Amino acid sequence: MSGVASHKKVFEDISKGDKKLKKGSTVVKDPLARTKLLGSVKKSTKLKKVSKPNAGLSRAQKHAFNRARAEKKGESFVEKLDEEGLRFFNHVTDQKFSDQAIAFLNAYWHEVGSQADFIYSVAWDTFKYADMHARGINYVHKYKQGSKLEFDIGLYFYERLCKFLGESKNKQWKDEKFAVSQPKLMTAVARKKELRLIDVNFDNQMAMIEYLLYQYREFANPSDFVTRAMSQDEHPEVRKARLALEEVNRRIQAYEAEKQRLTDESKKSGVKGLTAKNMLAQLEAGPLWEKLQAALITAEAAVRIATKKYGGGKFISDGKSSGKAIGSNQGSIWWLNRDLAEKKKKYGRRAKK
Repeated sequence: MSGVASHKKVFEDISKGDKKLKKGSTVVKDPLARTKLLGSVKKSTKLKKVSKPNAGLSRAQKHAFNRARAEKKGESFVEKLDEEGLRFFNHVTDQKFSDQAIAFLNAYWHEVGSQADFIYSVAWDTFKYADMHARGINYVHKYKQGSKLEFDIGLYFYERLCKFLGESKNKQWKDEKFAVSQPKLMTAVARKKELRLIDVNFDNQMAMIEYLLYQYREFANPSDFVTRAMSQDEHPEVRKARLALEEVNRRIQAYEAEKQRLTDESKKSGVKGLTAKNMLAQLEAGPLWEKLQAALITAEAAVRIATKKYGGGKFISDGKSSGKAIGSNQGSIWWLNRDLAEKKKKYGRRAKK
């Protein structure tokens, strides 16, 4: 029978429908056939590791891949600190939020310097807001920065942060360049478990440095941070600029406190109310405003000198301060300049109309 005739007969048999086809099996019963099929594959043969995909992935997808891999490994974030390291870490967590953020940026400027804007404008601001909420403070001029948030306020912090990022008016912070800074959406139960993991020193609180180390765990972990941060020191010129800005903060608080007092008084009827309104109108020509302007000028000069001399450079400790070796002040310099710019924008001398 020719090939064409053979194929024709098979087709006719199938078309009739009265002939059942044999059921095939995936099991190889013959030992010799099984050996041939397996070839040289042995139980001890190691499979090749799958490398991180690079082609065709967005930056956000790459960050998600790295984070998932780090979480699966388990040892990327939590790494036991020795006694000296834990003591130093606790010292950092006792500092105010901004100082913790600066310490983190100094340690990881090369890795997360591109996220400094997000840390300053979003994370730090939300930390302060959550802390004010916890302490029942309504006015910024009455607020003194904290250092840690209790776990329940930590939950509030994440809720506030996710809500802020979900609002259309804040879409700039959802940009691709801030992909690594985006918090992971999860239930309250899952977030509580995460807070336990974030709590490096097991004090049932979340310091800003703990939040930062966990958020950027693709690059950082507590043990590595301690190693880097312990070798850093604050240059005297940088310290001088920081203290000058702290003086500006004190002048702002004094000015805002008086402004609030006069605003409240101006709502009263009679002579007291009218007097307060008049004083409020002249507040920007008064001594409190002038002292604030003088403090801003001093701070601007100090920040300019620190930036010119040591911005992005290395500083070797002279042995008289708390530092031990060589460290970068790049995070400090960036923060000082950004903080100064924000204060000048709001409280700088107005141009005459």
